[in-house]
Amino acid sequence: MSIETTPASTPDPEWERLVAGLTDKADSPLLQKNPDTPVNRPDLLGDTPLTPEWVRTPAGWRTRAEVGKVNSTRAFRRWVRRQATEHGHTAQVFRGMRRTFLWVQGTEGVQVATARREVQQAQADYKTAKWGHDKRLIPGKEKEKRRVAMEKAFAGSVTAMGKYKTAQKDARTRRGVRGVLAAAAVAVPEGAGIYLIGGTGGVIATGSALLAFALIGRRTMGGEVYTDRDAKIGNGDRMTDDMIDRAFRDAGIIRGDQAVVFRSPVIQDGKAWLAHIEVTGGVEVADVQKKTGPLASALGIPRHQMDIRHEGREDHLSLWVSMTDPFGRTITNPLIGTTDKVNAWRDGLPLGFDKRGSIILATISDYSLLVGGTTRSGKGMAVANILVGAMLDPRIRVRLFDGKGTGEYVGIAPALDTFVRRNPERLRDFLKVLVAELERRTEILVDLGVSKATEELLEELGGIELVIVDELATYTVKGGLNGQYAEEIVELLAQTAAVGAAVGIILVLATQHPKVDVIPSRLRGNCNGRWSMRVESATASNTILGDGVAGDGYDASDIKNSKSTRGRGWLTTPDTGFIEARSLFVDVEGGDLRKAAKAGMALRQAIGRLPQHCPDPIEDQLKADTGISMVAGGPTGKGTAVQAEAEPTILDHIVKAVTATGRGEATRGEVFAYLATVDERYERDDTESDAQYGSRAGKLLAADLDADEVELKAVKVSTADGGEGRGFKLAALHAAL
Repeated sequence: MSIETTPASTPDPEWERLVAGLTDKADSPLLQKNPDTPVNRPDLLGDTPLTPEWVRTPAGWRTRAEVGKVNSTRAFRRWVRRQATEHGHTAQVFRGMRRTFLWVQGTEGVQVATARREVQQAQADYKTAKWGHDKRLIPGKEKEKRRVAMEKAFAGSVTAMGKYKTAQKDARTRRGVRGVLAAAAVAVPEGAGIYLIGGTGGVIATGSALLAFALIGRRTMGGEVYTDRDAKIGNGDRMTDDMIDRAFRDAGIIRGDQAVVFRSPVIQDGKAWLAHIEVTGGVEVADVQKKTGPLASALGIPRHQMDIRHEGREDHLSLWVSMTDPFGRTITNPLIGTTDKVNAWRDGLPLGFDKRGSIILATISDYSLLVGGTTRSGKGMAVANILVGAMLDPRIRVRLFDGKGTGEYVGIAPALDTFVRRNPERLRDFLKVLVAELERRTEILVDLGVSKATEELLEELGGIELVIVDELATYTVKGGLNGQYAEEIVELLAQTAAVGAAVGIILVLATQHPKVDVIPSRLRGNCNGRWSMRVESATASNTILGDGVAGDGYDASDIKNSKSTRGRGWLTTPDTGFIEARSLFVDVEGGDLRKAAKAGMALRQAIGRLPQHCPDPIEDQLKADTGISMVAGGPTGKGTAVQAEAEPTILDHIVKAVTATGRGEATRGEVFAYLATVDERYERDDTESDAQYGSRAGKLLAADLDADEVELKAVKVSTADGGEGRGFKLAALHAAL
């Protein structure tokens, strides 16, 4: 047999083919340099040792340094807690010293004690034999017999004493040797350290000796080593397999033979821990999610720092636990400041962020959105995020009905296709025309033989209609000044929410009064997207999210009332399911909405769809029906559906309030109650007492009168029950007009 060899300098075509593209050539796509990041060449042949990804970039080193700092702090806290137990290092050192002493002492003491006991017994036997021999009246043979016994006992005593002394000598020798070894183990390093380095060396040697004693005393008298069974993430501890297993059992999720199987090691995900888990014994992910509260308690953290997500199989989940409050920061809407066009239909609009810091996108195509929460809970920020994104998609006609009646949206009125403040009648009229538009679009789809709109059909349908109703209670509560329109408005909104998304008509409804009379079930049921910010009760949370969901753990009333929790809430959409989220930040007072509106107007002008400068079938129809168009805020630009010169003053409202009593006069309380129906500033807060509310409303009224340069003072008037109070008379009001 012969083996043919090829000289090293001879080309090998087969090898050249295999390694083609793996050499350092500029035209190799695998080796293209990214100017923003260092070169990270793949080791496809496995010739060089594999290194972690983080060591290849400066950012990786910085991140690792931050992680090391967190781990060091956590390890120190764990060490401090340990010192108070029998596993503390001081206890370990003393236990090690004791065990070293016991080793030096050895077991020879048992042999010495045994020999001593034999000596004592032999001496006692000799004394007994001698006492028997020394008796006088004993026959000669007996005397001789006892003498022999005495001598034998004496010899035994001497032999026992010899064994005892030998045992003592052997014990001293062995103990001496072990003592020298133990002392040398301490003294030699100590002396060498002092000789070679000086005092520092002595300190190092002493520390080494203490460390050795601590290692010797690591186990307790019962044999246990330190496991920190009470370790919790809330105390700064690292999440481990044992910790998770114990927490699942403490929370009652698994029992007996049921177990937690780890599909991956517990890893650190930024400032959080992440584990992929399988739960055996018939436990499903839904069962774990229902036990979020007890599980969080077992880990020593608030429940909002934990995120449990379903992964494929019903018994597979990912457990993500943050070391800090994941909602303890704010994230600015990424669209702030941009002038680029976005695709709200396909890509969605940035709305909020979840526990893991991922941006949540709301598609303006599939569903209508209902947002609720108490005052100062962040509900308005959700609406602001929708507006920012909608401005940057020029295909969207934004129609805003502001039930609060404040000037919050007046600055962006020129960019709005419809803008109306506190006018239920106008909303009713608008919805009638919108439903007719809905029917028109439906017929177009029927003619095309499709069931719902697609992005390609949007232009033919007339674009996207986005209808935002901020403060739904103004329009849907039957009682009040304009309650006669409530039932009809609810039915029209419910009808639009039910089928509008299929034809490109989307509703965004918001309220700070999450009650059944504000959000009837037939309206809520047609809104597939729901977001509940902080509310006062589980009933209010269910009113937004759905009946009974608070019992499943999705209860927005558990959110604390503080500035740091504004914008937090439970969100459910067809895209996300039930998740806890916080709205992105939009600096409304700082002009973020105005910036977005300005960019939106430029985009709409470029395609010929700028409000007031393009055909608008809905507003054109409303103008034909009512004589007024509310494009860009209507004639006044402030969302008032009247001619500018006819806008009522504060004095006009007081006159209406007094006239409504039928007595020709009205108390201040009656006037305040009427003003609350037209201006939310006069609404009474639930926390205000009668005196506090009267004082605040009185000062507010005086300021409004001064602003209009009206002099009007309260006088004595009759109350509805025949009593007396302070208020206003109709005659004086007419004189002031």
